[in-house]
Amino acid sequence: MSPSVFLLVLLSAVFHAGWNLAARKVSGNLMTVWLGLWLGCGLLVPAVIAVTIRDGLGDLLQPPAFSCVIATGLIHGIYFRLVAAMYRRGEISFVYPIARGSGIALTAVLAILVLKEEFTTLGALGIGLISAGILALGAIGNRKTDNASSLISALGLGATIVAYSLIDKVGVGYIHPVTYIWLQFLIAAMVLTPFLIRRCPTAFGPELRRSVGWAFVIGGGSIATYLMVLFAFTMGPVGYIVAVRELSVVFGSLAGIFFLKEQCTPLKVITLIFITAGNIFIRLS
Repeated sequence: MSPSVFLLVLLSAVFHAGWNLAARKVSGNLMTVWLGLWLGCGLLVPAVIAVTIRDGLGDLLQPPAFSCVIATGLIHGIYFRLVAAMYRRGEISFVYPIARGSGIALTAVLAILVLKEEFTTLGALGIGLISAGILALGAIGNRKTDNASSLISALGLGATIVAYSLIDKVGVGYIHPVTYIWLQFLIAAMVLTPFLIRRCPTAFGPELRRSVGWAFVIGGGSIATYLMVLFAFTMGPVGYIVAVRELSVVFGSLAGIFFLKEQCTPLKVITLIFITAGNIFIRLS
């Protein structure tokens, strides 16, 4: 993996850990997550207009491109619903590693089978170390918050990561990443809107106002981090990119320890070393 792609994905990992910390801080409030999607779309409008004026909409109208946009939008609607569900009770040092780690190895395998990508021995070893480290980190998380609902949501989230990663690798081959992510978040926000209106019809306005601050962090952070990943998809293998991106688990776990006072153990430190070593192997491959 080239230095520029590696640094881009590394920066996206920092942003990803930041907005997930914010989502955990608000205990997975779905209103905040939903509002964040709309705010993220709003922030990106000027860039979308500029790209559209320059490139037009020709590629979007191609059936493969249109199919990728619709599919990833629907999957991201499910993804953000699961984000809210897993942070309702689960600590970030438990559910975040499981959610992110459960799909890494499968993404790499499917990238080989479906997208015909190739990996070096060192790169494959790096992906294996990252997967093992992340899953172990989740397994030794604070068991006081371990419950079936959080675990199921985290595993479901991992499945959506596999699905949208492969789809988006194809999609950005047709559509500029800025336009692609804007449509992706717009569809996801629309998918969640009816659910939110039904859930709190009388308190919708006051709840909305209370959510604005953290929503900016979640919306701006999520759209910035994945935009970086989409640009990286145009320059490198999806399997490596998805694996390196999981350094966010290290950043998120450390943030949970330092800012949310979550438990820190020697085993947790060892798993973080595994993840870091795996990323070094990928960088050297």
